[in-house]
Amino acid sequence: MAEPRRGELTIRPLTSAHVDDVKTVMAGTWGSTCWDLFPRFTAKQERERGLTGKGEAPRRAALARLARRRNAPGLIAYRDGQPIGWVSIGPRRDFTRIEVSRATPPVDDLAVWVIPCITVRRGHRGKGTAIALIRAAVRYAGKHGAPAVEAYPRAESKRLHDDFAFYGTEAMFRKASFRRVRGPLAGLPKNWTPRVTMRAATGPTTRRRPASAPSRARATASATRASRRARQGR
Repeated sequence: MAEPRRGELTIRPLTSAHVDDVKTVMAGTWGSTCWDLFPRFTAKQERERGLTGKGEAPRRAALARLARRRNAPGLIAYRDGQPIGWVSIGPRRDFTRIEVSRATPPVDDLAVWVIPCITVRRGHRGKGTAIALIRAAVRYAGKHGAPAVEAYPRAESKRLHDDFAFYGTEAMFRKASFRRVRGPLAGLPKNWTPRVTMRAATGPTTRRRPASAPSRARATASATRASRRARQGR
């Protein structure tokens, strides 16, 4: 593989050997101690897995285990060998907090992947890294069979503290070719961040859902009849 040119942005799936790069990207924010686990587990699940009250080592180890799976837990952006951005990506079912949250219920039964978190390191913002990461995440999901990717960003674009900005904004995802499929939900607590549901198709790699059992049976019967007619010269 050719070495990237100086200043060129490269984006790679996270591997277990590079989990510390996630902490580097999130340095100075609450995310530096999260290790991408907050959206994946409820507080109860974290306690059951021994991920609380024991320092960062168990959380770091948990992310390293996720990085050894077939599907990486996210993508890291590098420039000149330095990690500068992170986007979390995976099947919706991998993120329990998203699954159970009243703010992010399913839109439909499509087996979407989701982007629960995106962060660009301080000093490297405003150069298109976040948009590049989002687009790379959509391509990665498509290569692994996802029909679409969803995100649940803030509806407004006002500046927030880094600890609360990891959702991203609606404007950011629109720039990455996502479209709004659901607006802010009514009836949620007033102190909750208004969020929208954005979705992007994964393009040519989108796969159709498997046919139902009756459909498969009809297709098989039709193929059998066609084969029989061919043998009889019809």
